[in-house]
Amino acid sequence: MAELRDTFFGKLALIEYKYSKIIVIAMLLITIFLTVGSLNIRFESDFLRELPPNFDVVKTQNLIKSEFGEEEGIIIFLEINPDITNDIRNKQSLESMYNLEMRLKSRPEILNVIGPGTVYYSIFRSIPPDETILREVAKNIPELISTDYSSAVVIVKTSGVRSEKEINSLINVVEEEIKKVELHGLNYKITGSPVLNKTIINVLREDAYKTMIISAIIVFVLLTLILRFKSLFVIVPLLCGVFWTVGILSYARIPLSIITASIGAIIIGLGAEYGIFMVLRYNEELKKGKPREDRIVAMVAGVGSGTIGSSSTTIAGFMALALSSMPMMIHLGIALSLGIVSCLIGALVFLPSIMALREW
Repeated sequence: MAELRDTFFGKLALIEYKYSKIIVIAMLLITIFLTVGSLNIRFESDFLRELPPNFDVVKTQNLIKSEFGEEEGIIIFLEINPDITNDIRNKQSLESMYNLEMRLKSRPEILNVIGPGTVYYSIFRSIPPDETILREVAKNIPELISTDYSSAVVIVKTSGVRSEKEINSLINVVEEEIKKVELHGLNYKITGSPVLNKTIINVLREDAYKTMIISAIIVFVLLTLILRFKSLFVIVPLLCGVFWTVGILSYARIPLSIITASIGAIIIGLGAEYGIFMVLRYNEELKKGKPREDRIVAMVAGVGSGTIGSSSTTIAGFMALALSSMPMMIHLGIALSLGIVSCLIGALVFLPSIMALREW
């Protein structure tokens, strides 16, 4: 035991044992601070940002945006209600479509609106009452009215909306204006790239929480079978790994994407071993009847070097992803490396201090 005390990790263990209360309080404050930050984690809604900016195709796309402007489109799909009408080419339905188009055009968030009502008004300055004329014109706008005349689309063009807040705001504007218009004999649905982006973001968020919770439950059950009630202590490094990583990413303004949304489950799976090694080493000394201070020294000094070696290779592997040309892979490598480092700090500093505090 004297040899362990003279090592770097042995001296670290003695410091942790002596100042356990201060360390626990400091670590709790850090955890609270980063947990609050993790609540504001952003999910990437602009998937073009996950592509390498130096690729020719991306440069060309950015050039087109700067020269000709950037547009996004929401498509309002209008379909007849069979109980009211069997043909969308009727005056009342077309009038209600035109009213909707005009309301949408009046909103400053919207650049332009293209729909069947606008086409009719551009030709006749009104919706003609003659159904023969209505049907004849409809034959010439198949991109807006379906060939079976049961549905139509209204295309809402807007400037580039990328952030989740902008996307939600735009969708709310469109839905708000639709509800203000009485669409005669028509049902509606909305789609388009902003709506698809919103759906993807929601799915990413749900999957991130779901996979993390499920993995945490499975790991906790397995740890309980192995370590009994002491499994609660093993969770400490995992909490550090997850909350610290997400908090740091949030404060650094690094968003979660399709690739990085699963980091919670990965960190929990990889980081559990560090706490297990520490607690098992502590139990060995406890069974030998060693004094509490010696248990903490053996816990940190006996396993510390091996834990550092194991985690270093894992971190090096993840950091290699930073050499990728894809930003999403770079973010994945950074996030997972942060997670392993956080788990390591939790296992080598936070966990022993809590165990020492418990002895008091």
